[in-house]
Amino acid sequence: MNQPRVSVVVPIYNVEPYLKECVDSLLSQTLEDIEILLVDDGSPDRCGEIADEYARKDSRITVIHQKNAGLGPARNTGIAHAIGEYVGFVDSDDWVNPMMFERLYAAALQYHADIVVGGHRDMVRRKVRRTYQHPLADQVLKGANQIMPVRNRLFGHLPDDKEVESFPMRVWTAIYRNAFLRENEIRFEKILSEDTIFNLSAYKYADVIAFTRDTDYCYRMEEHPSITKTFSSKKLAQHEEFVDLLDGLAKHECFQHEQCLMRVKRTAIEYCRIYAGLVANSGLPLQDKWKYLYELSKSKMCTEKCEGYPLSTLPRQQRIFQKALSQNREWEVLILIHLRKLLKIIWS
Repeated sequence: MNQPRVSVVVPIYNVEPYLKECVDSLLSQTLEDIEILLVDDGSPDRCGEIADEYARKDSRITVIHQKNAGLGPARNTGIAHAIGEYVGFVDSDDWVNPMMFERLYAAALQYHADIVVGGHRDMVRRKVRRTYQHPLADQVLKGANQIMPVRNRLFGHLPDDKEVESFPMRVWTAIYRNAFLRENEIRFEKILSEDTIFNLSAYKYADVIAFTRDTDYCYRMEEHPSITKTFSSKKLAQHEEFVDLLDGLAKHECFQHEQCLMRVKRTAIEYCRIYAGLVANSGLPLQDKWKYLYELSKSKMCTEKCEGYPLSTLPRQQRIFQKALSQNREWEVLILIHLRKLLKIIWS
């Protein structure tokens, strides 16, 4: 078998209603010389059987079955088996437009890039909710002097940043040169927000990163079970583990590390709000919600990691929320979260 241009890694877990649409979109790629690696991560439904059926019909598909290990380890399994010149990642409940990998690969060849990054579209019932072109679209970064300031943005916002959206850190809009991943031993951590940590490593070692204006990745936004949306008593520790790791990288690996530490504080504030939202929107009794929010307010993530960030620079709603959380006004936190949810429904 000749070396494929791109190996596409698809980690699979409990996505039976969506898997065929995902795989069909990969089989429809205009770049036909691809390898499709379906990693069945111990899925409890028929995903493994569906993947095997596809593999019997198309030689470009390889199925790997393994015990459930999580998203990051499943992607690592795919990387270990990938033989393509470049490696891309697609989540198994999403899909991609036909020209996605042809466009990314063409840019990789044109610029001799280690990484090529595009944008995506948020999809609701197959309709485009919003299109996200990468903020660096049509730019090519070469060398540490150009790449490292952009890498810093992966740590979070600065107080004077005008942007509202987080800097894109998703791996599924990009392709990575396979030899580059292997030479630098770049792999996913088994941690929350593994895409951010992966890209912090990848951007650190890259010589050339190209950004395209394409938005071919279709991210499914319909409500369905997700590890990022479901509350668990373990989530606070997982959030803190991620922020701790980010803080450590900022201290020891970051160009302009004092600036990066301030960025981490902003990310800690964001993750406090994300965790509080999980608590508020869970089916827990009100007393339990208060308990978990109180634990959050006393956590290292909410105190030490946020300390020193100028709250006055936050948007008004976020500033009120963070002050209520830090001052143990759990009832106010719950009201603010539900009010924001109500306003989103009215505006949508």
